[in-house]
Amino acid sequence: MQQVRQGDEGALREIIEHHRGYLYRLAYRLLGDGDDASDAVQETFIRLWRHARRYDSRQSLRTWLGTICVRRCYDELRRRQRHRRALTELPSGSHDVEPTTAEELLVELHRVVAELPAKQRVVYQLREIECLTADEVARMTRMSSEQVKANLYVARNTVREKMKRYGV
Repeated sequence: MQQVRQGDEGALREIIEHHRGYLYRLAYRLLGDGDDASDAVQETFIRLWRHARRYDSRQSLRTWLGTICVRRCYDELRRRQRHRRALTELPSGSHDVEPTTAEELLVELHRVVAELPAKQRVVYQLREIECLTADEVARMTRMSSEQVKANLYVARNTVREKMKRYGV
């Protein structure tokens, strides 16, 4: 990071190569769309380049980049929610068929998680899928530990209730 702070583009490329996969997986899990995930990762690296001087070396670079990426994804999820409220939702008819295989159940689980409100979805994904601690989630999202726990509690209950009909 010291080299990046001094404007070394080669050092930036090394950081990008090392962290791109992790950030893409994180963004994809939160956003559920490859193009949006790629945009979030690109924006993360742009912010890294522009704000390299803000990096505190006492914090892991992976956590710092993850924080930037999660906040970008959270902004996108909130934008989507506002947009979704503005549109009339039409029934898709695709949920009439009960999932029967483990793969179909997994797809249904992802759909249920994708329908969670933005805060709950981000907290659920980071805690349950990325296996981050509640303190790490709080730092990445700028929520208090209590807010993280409350959002996680509601998200878990919502997912559990919606998946109950499949015997899960």
